Amino acid sequence: MKKKFIFIFLLLSAIRINAQQDSLVLPEAQELDLQFLIVEALQNNPEIQAADFDWDLMRAKITQAQSLENPELKLMHEEIPGLKFGDAMYSRVELMQMFPFPGKINLQTELTRIESEHSHHDHLEKINEVIAKLKMAYIELWFNQQAMVLNRENARLMKQFLSVAQTKFGVGETSLQDVLKAQIEITKLDNDLFSFRQKELSAKTMLLSILNRKETDTLGFATISEEVVFSVSLDSLLNLSVQHRPMLKHDSLDIHEGNTMIAMAKKEYYPDFNVGLRYDHSSEKNFNGWTISAGISLPFAPWTIAKQDAKVEEAKIFLDKANATLNATRNMVFANIRDLYFKAEANKKQLDNFRLSILPQLRTTLDASLTEYQNGKTSFLMLLDSYRMLVDMTLDYYMKRMEFEQTLAQLDREVGFQNVANMK
Repeated sequence: MKKKFIFIFLLLSAIRINAQQDSLVLPEAQELDLQFLIVEALQNNPEIQAADFDWDLMRAKITQAQSLENPELKLMHEEIPGLKFGDAMYSRVELMQMFPFPGKINLQTELTRIESEHSHHDHLEKINEVIAKLKMAYIELWFNQQAMVLNRENARLMKQFLSVAQTKFGVGETSLQDVLKAQIEITKLDNDLFSFRQKELSAKTMLLSILNRKETDTLGFATISEEVVFSVSLDSLLNLSVQHRPMLKHDSLDIHEGNTMIAMAKKEYYPDFNVGLRYDHSSEKNFNGWTISAGISLPFAPWTIAKQDAKVEEAKIFLDKANATLNATRNMVFANIRDLYFKAEANKKQLDNFRLSILPQLRTTLDASLTEYQNGKTSFLMLLDSYRMLVDMTLDYYMKRMEFEQTLAQLDREVGFQNVANMK
C-alpha cells in the first residue's frame, strides 16, 4: 500500500494541468478534475487491482523458492506378531532431508524474483493502459459537451436570424423562404443535440466503468487546458521510452532471465544430496541405536544425461527468443512513438491555424453578413452559408482538439511517462 501511494505522488508530480480552460462551461456545471480522476482510477480500477494482486502473488513465491524441500519422516515396525505394534521385533524412526547442490537455491530464487519483477512491470503497464483509456474517454466527454454548448449557442444565433427574417418578412422585404429556412436549421440543431447527448452519455458510461463507480453516479463538465502545448522533441520521447516504458523493461528482463535459466540448467548436471538420521530399536537383539545415512542423485548417469542437455538447450532457445522479442518490442514502441509524434505535431499546427486565422475570419464574415442582410445588401442564403461555415469549422476545431489530446494520451502510454507534451 505504501508503494502505491508513493507511485501516486510521483505520478501527480508529473501531471500539470493549467487552471485556465479553453472550454465553454455550462451554467452551474461542476467541473471534472482529470488529475483527481486519475488518482481515483489508480485506487479503484479493478484491472489495476487485479494486476496488483498478481504482483503480490509472485512476491509471495520468493520466500518459497528460498526454502528447502519438506523433510520426510518415516516410522517403521517390522515383524509384528498378530498386529500387536508394541511387540514388533524391529522399530525405526527415520528423518530424511534433501539438500540441493550449492547455488541451485540461489538461482531458483533469482528466477522467482525475476518473475516478480515481470509482474511488477505488467502492473505498471496496466496502469499505463487504464490511464490512457481514462484520458481518451475524458476528452471524448469534453468534445461532446463542447458540441452541445456550441449547439445551444448556434440555436440562439439561429433564433436571432429567424427574428430578423420574420421582421423583414413582416414588412415585405424578404420572402417566406427565409423564415422557413431558419426554422429548418433550428430543427436540425435539435436533432444534432440528441446525437451529442447520446455520445456524452456513452463517454460518461466508459468513465464510470474505468473508475469503478455505480452506474447511477453523475459526472460533471470536462475541461482541458487553454494552451495547446507540444514542445518535446522526438529524440527525448524515444530516450524516455527506454527508461520508463514498462513493456520494454519487461522484455529486457527476459534476457537476464534467459541467462539465469542457462546457469540453472547447467547446475542440473550436479547432484543433490540426501541426509538421513535413523533411530533403531530391536527387542530381539536388545539393541537401541542411531544410524546416519547419506546419498546423492545421479543426473550424469548415461540414461539421464540427455535430459540435462535438453534443459540447457531449452534455456539457450529462451534467451535467443528473449533477444528477438526485445528487438521487436523496441521497434514497435519506437514506430508508434514516431507515428503519434508526427500526428501531434500536425494537429498542433492545424489547431494554431484554426485559432489564429480560420475561426476569427469566419466570425468576422458572419458578423458582416448579418449586418448586410439586415440592411438588405445580401440574401438570407448568403447569411446561412456564412453561418454554416463557422459552425462546421468550429466543430472541426473541437474535433481536431479532441484528436490532438487523445494522441497525447496515447503518446504518454507509449513512452510510459505522463504529460510528455510539456517536456523540453
